[in-house]
Amino acid sequence: ARFVVGDAEHTGFPDASFDVILCNGVLHHLDVSKAYPELARILKPGGAILCVEALAHNPVFQLYRRLTPDMRTAWEVDHILSRREINRARGFFDRVVPHFFHLADLAAVPLRNSPAVFDVALRALDAVDSVILRIPGLRWWAWQCIFVLTKPKK
Repeated sequence: ARFVVGDAEHTGFPDASFDVILCNGVLHHLDVSKAYPELARILKPGGAILCVEALAHNPVFQLYRRLTPDMRTAWEVDHILSRREINRARGFFDRVVPHFFHLADLAAVPLRNSPAVFDVALRALDAVDSVILRIPGLRWWAWQCIFVLTKPKK
């Protein structure tokens, strides 16, 4: 592995350089209209990009973000990914597959200082999430989404 610090919107890597690209909490710091075409360009045919991002749609999470401005930049608050930004990837990739996580299980957060109770509550709430996050509209209220980008359009 080799780690590089650079401009993610203009990497300078040759076309089709990577089999797998991991974007973990990165895209909301970028202009996705520049990042997606660059990611599509540097991904090898048959490769995959795994994107892990917080989602913008839950009003409780949005309120928390606005009440804790010292924890993030103004750009970050205003650019948490929404369905629109994730769907924008469809202009650069033939396949965009989202997976949603952490909606009901966040109710366990107040219990985190009691490990035994927290673990039991978290398992139960994870089971609730496995059902409710299948509901098309509701799943976009999840805290996080992992979406997989494959088949870049050339």
